[in-house]
Parts: sequence; structure tokens; C-alpha cells
Amino acid sequence: MGIMDKMKQAKDMYGNMKKMQQEVDKIVVEASSKNSLITVAAKGNHQILSIKIDDQLQNSDLRDIEKQILATCNEALGKVDKEVKSKMGSMMNLPGGLKLPF
Repeated sequence: MGIMDKMKQAKDMYGNMKKMQQEVDKIVVEASSKNSLITVAAKGNHQILSIKIDDQLQNSDLRDIEKQILATCNEALGKVDKEVKSKMGSMMNLPGGLKLPF
């Protein structure tokens, strides 16, 4: 394989990585707390977009609300990871059982 082939291969790899990043940026997931009173939306880059807290929690214990928010954020980020792995695996044409290292 000559230098030109390696340069073309590197350029193709860069293009694929850029395309994958664009796909990851499009991912948006939502998660709800067990009682469905807290909803968190997160993007594929692990950025939290929104946290919605139902008015029914207005008179609840603050520590309980904090725990529910934390659990719901962690669930949303777990969904992001799963979705990213799924999209990247399909874009790289990996066999179904093969896991990515991240």
C-alpha cells in the first residue's frame, strides 16, 4: 500500500468520523422518574437539554427531589450511550454481537 493509498484511507476515515459525529449530535433521548414527575432530555453529546419537574413535587422533600433528578439524569445519559453505540455500530457495519470499547 503506497503513501497515496494511506492518505486516501486517512481522508475517508476522517470523513466517516465527521459523519458519525453529526449523527451523534442529532440524538435526543428522554427519561422519566419512576413516578413520572421528573423528565430529563439529553443530547448525544451528553448535554442535558431540559429538566422538567411536575408541580406535584412542590411540597416534597428537597433531598428526595434531588435523588429523583440524579437518577433520571443518569437514566437519560445511559440511554444516550446505548443510542450512540447502536448508531455507531450500524454506521461502521459491525456485527450485532460485537461491542465497541466505549
